Amino acid sequence: MTEIAPHLVDRLMAISRALAGHIDPGSAFRATAIEIGNLIQHDHMDVAVLLHENRSHACYEAGCQTSWSELAENPLPTERSPIRAVLRGEVPFLLAGDALSDPRFHFAGAIDEPIFSARLRSRIVVPMRAQGRIIGALNVSRHEADCYTTTDVGVAQHCADFIAPYIFALTQAEEARRALLSEAEARNRAEVLRVGASRLTEGMERERRRMAMDLHDQTLADLARIARQVSALRGQGVAGAAQLAELEHEIVGCLTELRHIVDDMRPSVLELFGLREAVEAHLNRSVSRADPPIAVSIRDTSDGAADRLPETTRTALYRIVQEAITNAVRHGGPGHVMVEIACTRAVLRVVVADDGRGLTQVDPTDSGGINHMQTRAALIGARLRFARGGRKGGTIVTIEVDRKADDVGRTARSDRLAWPISSGTAETLQ
Repeated sequence: MTEIAPHLVDRLMAISRALAGHIDPGSAFRATAIEIGNLIQHDHMDVAVLLHENRSHACYEAGCQTSWSELAENPLPTERSPIRAVLRGEVPFLLAGDALSDPRFHFAGAIDEPIFSARLRSRIVVPMRAQGRIIGALNVSRHEADCYTTTDVGVAQHCADFIAPYIFALTQAEEARRALLSEAEARNRAEVLRVGASRLTEGMERERRRMAMDLHDQTLADLARIARQVSALRGQGVAGAAQLAELEHEIVGCLTELRHIVDDMRPSVLELFGLREAVEAHLNRSVSRADPPIAVSIRDTSDGAADRLPETTRTALYRIVQEAITNAVRHGGPGHVMVEIACTRAVLRVVVADDGRGLTQVDPTDSGGINHMQTRAALIGARLRFARGGRKGGTIVTIEVDRKADDVGRTARSDRLAWPISSGTAETLQ
């Protein structure tokens, strides 16, 4: 560091006092900007701080705010910085009389829009060093052209040298804090998925036992009864038309029951015809034996967006909808169950609504169907919500899944689509 002129010492000490007490680099820098302004007039000032082994950079501004402030939360590659020559150490500083037309700040991919929008004509850019290396740069700008000289560059460098260690320490602390938060969030997500997968496995095992009992108690019993009837007819040596008709009816019933069990185990309609057809088939099957009868309706304005989702996501989505319908029919006592499928450019939404007794609350410790729905949603990154219906009660279950980037453009009209499910849905059901 070159010798500091006596008249600068007091100003630098004021900068030191301004730094005291701040625990994040943004507020610390803004506190120093006022004091630096007593040494170098400016309309805008910022520091670019190198991160991630110099691969990216953040930015903290003072004075007029620009889009560079977004880099504090979302750092971008250093390659795109308009001052990358200083950050790389290729030049000792940058001094521009009119940065609007200075080619050093403008190249393909450069984040140079604020230079134009904020009219940053006169610019000084000097490196900030800590631990013997460049850790960022101090940038001082004015709206008028040709305001700065090499003398101002020297003053700016003194300021940068003075604040660099403090900004560096705060930046390192901020990076460490974010890393700890990310690690904690990752651990929490992993634990949620682990517990969810365990509960889902337990639920699947219970479902397999239920299916085995259904096969044993009903289908096998029906087959045994049919076998006895056939044996009796063989013993008689002759079978009448009525007896054969009864036997045929028994066989058809047995086949239907087996088909239902197989469909529950493997949603073949989903694979062959898509989500809408599979949901409609399950909807109709669920209410086929309801007494009193339950009306159903389904509306799909998604243009088949669900069928372009990954297979595992689509299957999990179907299972969640299937469980929501089953819960409504078995426990809600509804007169009407409605399913609506819609999408925007980014999200696919499926809603199951009924006008039954309504869901009072969701118990997070529940090990039944609702818990399975929540687990399946977590495993595919879907958002699952439960809400009360309209004036007469009912339940609205909403599932939202983010669409793949290559699927977004297939539904051009979806960005103008108003979601069909709203507060009016419950009114429609009533």
